[in-house]
Amino acid sequence: MINVIAPAKINLFLRICGKNNAGYHLLDSLVAFTEYGDELTIYPADKDELVLTGEFASTINTHTKNNLVIRALNAFRQSGGRIGPLRIVLEKKIPVEAGLGGGSSDAAAFLLAINEQSKVPLSQHNLYDIGLKLGADVPACLARGCQRVSNIGEILTPYDLPKIGAVLLVNPGVALSTKDVFNSFAHLKRKSGSGFGGPLFMLNTANIVGLGNDLTETAVSLAPQIKLCLDELKGSKGVVAAAMSGSGASCFAFFKNRDSAKITAKHLQNLGYWTQVTRIFRQKKQTHPLPF
Repeated sequence: MINVIAPAKINLFLRICGKNNAGYHLLDSLVAFTEYGDELTIYPADKDELVLTGEFASTINTHTKNNLVIRALNAFRQSGGRIGPLRIVLEKKIPVEAGLGGGSSDAAAFLLAINEQSKVPLSQHNLYDIGLKLGADVPACLARGCQRVSNIGEILTPYDLPKIGAVLLVNPGVALSTKDVFNSFAHLKRKSGSGFGGPLFMLNTANIVGLGNDLTETAVSLAPQIKLCLDELKGSKGVVAAAMSGSGASCFAFFKNRDSAKITAKHLQNLGYWTQVTRIFRQKKQTHPLPF
């Protein structure tokens, strides 16, 4: 049996830098991960099986071929990795279609776990190649640590994020499709986005978050609850910075201490929001850019 955490992802900022020739949006973003996330428990079995449990399990179809964990397993084997039949129990704690990278993080955590157990493991390069084919967020989820993400998500540069007291994750109970948000952004915006955010080494955490999320206005047009959520967070006592994560609808806020975050979390719960107080996930510092 193997038990692993698939941490929730947040985008401290997210800027659109135009499109490539294939029509994909080019990004500049700083991604970090929290200590809170989904949990995967993996057992040897007679045949492959995916079992979903947890608060958000009912929002996912366990039998769909598009499930990222099952697609990751198939891609691992097709790329030459060897692993026997598995029973995968996935406890969904991260809201679905929420801008917190739950599905991508699940796939990445699963790939890392089975690669460690495989008699024929794949190279890091092969894992990242699989990840990019599964989705733009998966390479960063494989890296786990704070990363500056560029191009379509495959260029990763480690970043040493300053220590943060506490993180509050908030979801207004609205699911937003990433595809729908990007399509609406392209339709509503006459320009291609804010462009590259520039060097970060002179910026504190609040300034980094202040670089903005180009998708916020579009997401708010699709889910007005996001603006209400952000207004509440930005007006909270002890808050350092707050923003929407990814394509929404989840938001996050950094607080000076955990007690202030808990007070705000309780207030937002009373308003009907899903909340979680956590911390930034830390791992061994990387000194070189990752593959791609």
